[in-house]
Amino acid sequence: MPDQKFRVSNAGGMWLRTAPVVSEDTKKVLLPRGQVVNKLGTTDKPDWWRISTTFQGANFEGFSNKNLMVPDDPSNISPLPVTTSDLITRTLAALAHVAPQARDNYLQAIRDGGPLFEQHGITTGLRMAHFLAQAMQETGSLTVLRESMNYKVPQMLKIFGAGHHSAKITLAETSSLAHNEHALAERVYGLGNPHKAHELGNTQSGDGFRYRGNGVLQTTGRDAHRRMGQKCGLDFEGNPDLVTMPEHALKPALQEWSDGNLNHFADQNDIRTITLRINGGLNGFDGRKTFFARLRPLLNA
Repeated sequence: MPDQKFRVSNAGGMWLRTAPVVSEDTKKVLLPRGQVVNKLGTTDKPDWWRISTTFQGANFEGFSNKNLMVPDDPSNISPLPVTTSDLITRTLAALAHVAPQARDNYLQAIRDGGPLFEQHGITTGLRMAHFLAQAMQETGSLTVLRESMNYKVPQMLKIFGAGHHSAKITLAETSSLAHNEHALAERVYGLGNPHKAHELGNTQSGDGFRYRGNGVLQTTGRDAHRRMGQKCGLDFEGNPDLVTMPEHALKPALQEWSDGNLNHFADQNDIRTITLRINGGLNGFDGRKTFFARLRPLLNA
C-alpha cells in the first residue's frame, strides 16, 4: 500500500507512541497540530495506525490514534484564531524571557512589525516561533547587529581554516588577522578569497567588511544587499546600515523568508529545511532547535 498522507487535527497535538497503547511509557514525541504524517499501515486495534513523520529534522515511526488526523489537505486545518496584535504581544513577552538582552532596534522592529508580518504570512504562533528561532541563532539572541570578525587564532582556524571554509586560512596568516576585523573580513568574504567574493558579489576592496553579516538573518555580500534592497525599495547596497534600522530591520529578513517559501516548511515543522535555506548548511542547527523549543510554548504554537 503506498503511503497516505494525513495531518494532525487535534488542537493539543498528537502523541506518536512506541505501541498502540495510551500510557506514559509509550509516549515518543508530541506532534503539533498540522504536522504531516504518513500512514504506513493499520494495526489489530481499529482506531490505531502505524505512521511515520519527519519532525524537527529527525525521522520518527510509531503508532497514533487515527481519530486525531485528517487527510492531508491544508484546508482541513484551520489556523487557531489569533490577531496580529495578539501575536505581536505574545512575541514580545516571549522575547522578554528568552532574549532579555535583545537590541532595541530589533524589539522596536517587531513591536511595529504587524503589517510586515501579515504581508509575509507570519500570522500564527508556529510560523513566528520558526522565524524567531532562526533570527535568534543568527544574531546571538537578537544582540548582534553586524557580524563580528574579531577572532582569536584557535577559533579563526576552526571556523575559517583549511577543511572548514573556502578561505583556507593558514596558521602563518593568523598573526595579522587576529583581532583585525577589516583584514579578516576581506580575507574571508572579500578579494582575499576570490571564490567566496564571486559567490557573494563582492567586487571591490573593502566589500568583505562592508557587506559582512547584517541584521535579523545576517544578510551577507554585496549581491544580497543589492537584491534585497531592490525588493524592499531601499538602497541597502549603498547604505548597509539601513538593514538594522528599526523601520527596516524586518524587511530583508521577511523577504528572504518569503523567497524561500518558508511558511510552508514552518507549517510542517521542518526546521531542517528552513535552516538549510536560511544558513546554506546546518551551522548552529542544535541551537536553532533549542530556541524553537523554548519559543513554541510561549507563543502557544
